[in-house]
Amino acid sequence: MAGTVLLLGRLKDAFGASSIALPDGVATAAGLRARLVELNPDLAEMLRAKTVRIAVNQEMVTDEAGTPVSAGDEIALLPPLSGG
Repeated sequence: MAGTVLLLGRLKDAFGASSIALPDGVATAAGLRARLVELNPDLAEMLRAKTVRIAVNQEMVTDEAGTPVSAGDEIALLPPLSGG
């Protein structure tokens, strides 16, 4: 079963979808960020920004933590909120 990555806010608009399949070969949250930059070079600046947070199973994680991700996890990318 392929995993799903939920896209919120500006990322939803940038990808043109509310979710994408978890890319093959991704084993960690940091690996997910890196793989998405490879797949979407036009979005590299946004994706590399530490302001885009990753949640795994509804818990915020850091790239440095080495948090594993798998097809059964709920994964979400959360860009910073804007507006007022």
